[in-house]
Amino acid sequence: MIICASRRTDIPAYHAEWLMNRLRAGYAMVRNPMVKNLVYRVDLTRPNVDALVFMSKDPRPLMPFLKEIGQMRYIYLFQITLTPYGRDLEPRVPFKADIADAFRALADRIGADRTIWRYDPVIMSDMMDVKWHRRKFELLCRELEGSTRRCIFSFVDLYGRTDRTGLRSVTAAEADAMGAMMAPIAAAHGIQLSYCCPRFDLTRYGIESRGCLDGRQMAALDIPYEDLTVPLRAGCRCVKNIDIGAYNTCAHDCRYCYANDPGPATRALHRYDPTAEMLYGQVTPDDRVVPLSRRQDARLSDYFDYKQY
Repeated sequence: MIICASRRTDIPAYHAEWLMNRLRAGYAMVRNPMVKNLVYRVDLTRPNVDALVFMSKDPRPLMPFLKEIGQMRYIYLFQITLTPYGRDLEPRVPFKADIADAFRALADRIGADRTIWRYDPVIMSDMMDVKWHRRKFELLCRELEGSTRRCIFSFVDLYGRTDRTGLRSVTAAEADAMGAMMAPIAAAHGIQLSYCCPRFDLTRYGIESRGCLDGRQMAALDIPYEDLTVPLRAGCRCVKNIDIGAYNTCAHDCRYCYANDPGPATRALHRYDPTAEMLYGQVTPDDRVVPLSRRQDARLSDYFDYKQY
């Protein structure tokens, strides 16, 4: 079973202590975001977990715990988002130079095959046109050359929760121009591009449509996986995984975020308890608790997370 930590929040940046407590305990309670009285007791013991996938804009708070995670014999990999946007779009994301330094340090420690770069989402505007992205993308490719083999990108989606002020959808012409620009730059730096949940055909530029949690990569790392029969959203090609995060618990406050309600997200963090079984909230007498492990796996309704946006 592959554990995702997490698409719903930044666990490495804000909840590293909670995660470590749950790995030590061997389980976590996870509320289904669509069926509010349904709670999963996710088995996190090493025999049940084929891999931990950490998704983060700032992996540094989790890095001191990696030795312990390794001693527990977990297999893990990181997907780190590093974008060129400023505080107008990403108000509380740390300085990008610091994240790039952490990315390189992490790759030196665990290998470039287990550190995946996310240039995601691609946002276009009058100021952030293809020429602007060319400069920024090439700079980041130079910064991360040798520290990653793969870059995942997608174009911004305006979900129901997204603060749409000043944001717009990317046009087909812009997507085409971005594909034509990004592919040769990435290749020159030894980085393979993959396009998440494609709305446009960019295959003529050698850009593949692959899942973020990708079967090919899992196979290359000898990680067992199952294909997901019901995609998270249109075009999703991720393998089967269990997300242990919770919405409205990330304080980066990115304007384009789908996982927080518009406005400051720190309300959940104010009640955050790193010793709790559940990342946010608690199990109540009205909840139905379902054990979830490799032996008891099923088609989970939380695979439909994205349908609400």
